[in-house]
Amino acid sequence: MAFLIGPMQKRIRGHKEATETNEILKIHCDEVAISLAIGSHTALPCVNVGDKVKIGDLIGKRDDRFYVPVFSSVSGEVVAIEKRMSAGLRPADHVIIKNDHADRKKEFSSISLESSKEEIINYMKEIGLIGQGGAGFPSYLKYSTDKCETLIINAIECEPYITADVRNIEENMEYFKDGVKLLLKASNAKKCLIGMKFIHANLITKLNELFKDEENIEVVACKDVYPMGWERTLVYTLLHKRYDKLPIEAGAIVSNATTAITLAKTSEKKCYQYERIVTVSGDNIAKPHNVICRIGTEIKDLIKACGGPKNDPAVIVMGGPMMGTCVTKDTVTITPISNAVNVFEPKEYQEYPCLRCGRCVEHCPSSLEPVTITEAYRFNDVDRLSTLHVNDCVECGMCTYICPSKIEVTEMIRRAKKVMALRKK
Repeated sequence: MAFLIGPMQKRIRGHKEATETNEILKIHCDEVAISLAIGSHTALPCVNVGDKVKIGDLIGKRDDRFYVPVFSSVSGEVVAIEKRMSAGLRPADHVIIKNDHADRKKEFSSISLESSKEEIINYMKEIGLIGQGGAGFPSYLKYSTDKCETLIINAIECEPYITADVRNIEENMEYFKDGVKLLLKASNAKKCLIGMKFIHANLITKLNELFKDEENIEVVACKDVYPMGWERTLVYTLLHKRYDKLPIEAGAIVSNATTAITLAKTSEKKCYQYERIVTVSGDNIAKPHNVICRIGTEIKDLIKACGGPKNDPAVIVMGGPMMGTCVTKDTVTITPISNAVNVFEPKEYQEYPCLRCGRCVEHCPSSLEPVTITEAYRFNDVDRLSTLHVNDCVECGMCTYICPSKIEVTEMIRRAKKVMALRKK
């Protein structure tokens, strides 16, 4: 850990103006390829080629200590189960379903604000609700505690270009309200804080009006800095507490705003989440928009709906430019945690020797020493790496962004993590 810490955050240009006010597109596809990759695990298929399915039919589930079901997002016929590259850059089974466009649905049970904490948590488990801010952690596990004092709803969306959460809130205010109240009851917390950047002043005003009769729910305007949306940064900003591994150690549960909306919407519709709002933007997309699509839609269909790349070649990033994953195939498909597809022009940077300026240390939100980790990795000094808390890095990209020598610091740390993982084996 760094002995002296700096601001640990930075104001960076958001590039959100392209999608924060224009219409939200809705697209349909004739076929979906639903990934069975869930986080670092893979679900087992529960269907066979030739099976007929409805929206909400079980098509896969994890076969480990976590129960997370995977459901069909369309009605139609299973035409294949094949290995494809997933959004997490690893091959995984995908269930390919030909869409009959009939939208036949399998009904789930529902919950209400009268439901108990246990009933809400069981419902989260039944519908396979996972955190939709990017991590994809099973929500029922997060809420299975009696130690929560404060529920934090993360509506920060600090990655550049992405506006999916904010637009989702604007379009689904009542669902957001009900979802927040359901999560608050599930958490058994005394209060709820909704964190949102102060730049969304109009939306904050609307949310204050929406929750004016809820004494234990407060909207908090936060600074427009990166990475304000990271759990550790947000918890410290709102509660002035630090923790070791999980927010619950600080008496908090953190859930994404879209997770709240999804919980309320699936309950009212009595159906699994079968679609997702995704920001399609970047400096090389012809017509940036937020797009509503079915889970399992190939990203090439979203890019096509937004006019395609302005110039070739194009770099496609799943997620934001700071923490997103660069994909080489546009057949990668949308999952419940996919919030953005960004298309960029390729850029080359000249790397220079490290200046030892310390900016990466000052701005690291994890209080690490990125420059020292990079040096130890390059000299293959595994013993030194073992003392530098390499695995505490969340790969936020700040060190690379801030580096005046254009060194790919985050990539060096990512590789150092792999070295440490191999050493454990």
